[in-house]
Order: sequence, then C-alpha cells, then structure tokens
Amino acid sequence: MRNVTLSTIVLGLAVGAASQGAATCYPEIIRTSDSATAAQRDRAARFIDSLASAQRLPGLAVTVSIGRRVVFDHGVGFADVTARTPATSNTRFRIGSVSKLLTATVLMRLAQTGRLDLDDPLSRYVTVPPALGAATLRQLAGHLGGVRHYRGNEFFSTTHYDSLVEAIGVFVNDSLVAPPGTRYSYSSYGYNLLGIVIERVTGLPFPDALRRHVLEPLSLHATVPDVNGRAIPDRARLYMLSGDTVAEAPADDLSGRWPSGGYLSSTSDLARFGRSILAPGLLDAESLRTMLTPQRLPSGESTSVGIGWRVSSDSAGRRYFHHGGSSNGGQAFLLVYPDEQLVVAMASNAFARWGEGEAVELAGVFLK
Repeated sequence: MRNVTLSTIVLGLAVGAASQGAATCYPEIIRTSDSATAAQRDRAARFIDSLASAQRLPGLAVTVSIGRRVVFDHGVGFADVTARTPATSNTRFRIGSVSKLLTATVLMRLAQTGRLDLDDPLSRYVTVPPALGAATLRQLAGHLGGVRHYRGNEFFSTTHYDSLVEAIGVFVNDSLVAPPGTRYSYSSYGYNLLGIVIERVTGLPFPDALRRHVLEPLSLHATVPDVNGRAIPDRARLYMLSGDTVAEAPADDLSGRWPSGGYLSSTSDLARFGRSILAPGLLDAESLRTMLTPQRLPSGESTSVGIGWRVSSDSAGRRYFHHGGSSNGGQAFLLVYPDEQLVVAMASNAFARWGEGEAVELAGVFLK
C-alpha cells in the first residue's frame, strides 16, 4: 500500500490551515452538473434505481461531488414509507460506523494543537485495567488497541446510558483480543473510549465537542446524535428487510455509542465532510497526512487503516479513502478519491447488502 501524500490533491481548493481557536469557513458547495455529462448522470441514476429495486430498499439517497461541485443528487423510495415522504440528499439517515470518521477528526483537531498526543496511553485520560490502559490513542483509532467488538445482542442494545463512562462497563473489564499494537481487530468499543478522551480533554460532553470542533466549522447542520425521544426533522424511519418484506426495525438506544456509531446525517452533509480531507483547512497538511496514512503492525505489514479512514486502491490503481457504517435501520458509505477530487456519499434506511463495491462502481461512472 502506498503512503498517502497531499501534493496532488490541492488543485486550487486549499483554504489555508485553520487555527484551532477559530471556526473554519469553507466555500459553499456549488450544485451544478457542469463537471458531469448527461450520460453520466443518467447512468448513475439507473445504477442507483436498480440497486434500490434489487435489494428492496425502502429509501436510498446519494450525493456525488467533484471538487466544490455537486454533480449528482439522487433519491429513491421513501424516508417514511407510510407517510410516502421521499428519500432525498437532505434526509437524515443513521450512518453507523461512519460516525467514527467524525470522532477521528475531533481527535486530530485536538492533536494538531497539542491538547493531546496520539501516542499518549489511554490510562492518561481514563481509568481502565492496566492492559487496556497501555493502548495508545493512535492504536485505538486504528483498531490496534486489542479491544473487543460487539457480542451477542449488544449491537441491538436498548439500554439507555447517561454517560459514555457508564456505557463502557459492558466491555472494559473483558480480556483483550491481543496486546495493544500487535493485531488489527475492528472495535466500535475502542472508539467509545476515544469519545471519553475527547470529553476529558475538551471539558465538554461528546456531542458538544464534536459540534464545536467539526460540525460547526464545516456547516454540517444535518449531522446530529441519535437521541431517543427527540423529534428530529427530516429523520428517516428505521426499517429492516426480511425476504421480500419491509418492516419497522426493532427499538434500540444508541446513547452509549455516539462516538462509534450513533449519529444521523444526510448524504449532502457527508459529501461536504468528505470534501474536508481534500486539502488543508479544518485539519492542517501534517494532520491529514497522519490521518490518511495506514498504520503498521510490528512486522511492518500495513493495516490499510490510518486514523479512522481506510485506504484502498481500485482495479485501475487509483487510491481512495473510505468507511462504511451499518446500524439497526440504517446504512451509509463515504468514499473519497483524493487525486480526482471525487466524493461519493450513500445512505439508506435499512441494513442491506451494499457498500464499498457499489460506492466504487458509482464513482467509476464519474471518473474520467
């Protein structure tokens, strides 16, 4: 896997390294078709319509941008099947583990001004058993911390937590799957620990810290924590697929996992967020390089994961950054081709069988 460089991805979009203390202002994304042909948009629409139909998705939305230009916005089906509310790029879907990219970005914002060090041990911020406390923030952000993932029905938990600290009781005393730094093992729980670190460093509840350091600077107004009992405008209803039927998803509670999988967002917001890694701005060049460079095992083998973001190459050798998310009643995928300045954001209101492959195929429609 090639290391990530930023020399070819600025292309006039650099807005300057922002200071940590001030909000970063990004030019408004321009909604236009100038960077795509009618044939490309028609092909993309047919692809998305076919995907939604084949998988019987209740609703699916897609936004594709090239540079500052949104070249394709498309919605299929319904955000609310009963009310016949259309699914659009403004619909708020559950984004599952794409939430981890938001958390990773806060972490990098705090690191670039010295408020924390990525190589700090977790024990500097959170009281945990010694073996876990030895894991560094960098390792946890790259799934090298040795923390386990969900077990049994934990993914569908209905337990409400008043704090992230309370929520880690589910796993914090369990044995590690491997000593920190020695093995890649995907863990949502590791990101919940990072959420507590962010709270300790900023002195703010996690949703407030995320809003201050990422959502407000990027004008991500549709991106909010999924809070049970709160009326959230434009929110998609949650569904599950069973054979040929679509039913409402079972109730759950995401209060214990906002940093790892508890956010709602629109594809319009996700596309804007994806655009933020194309050039220095919210994060400076060194922070972007760190976040987007794969970490390595002691053997030297690449994990293909940096700080949150995954790094891959397509069949043509073009590199891309990505992350998907699945949740009870939702699915999302964010894909960024940095050299081509292309961002693909997809979301649906049911867990289904689409993800990286479909996002890459859609991107291919617009790649010259």
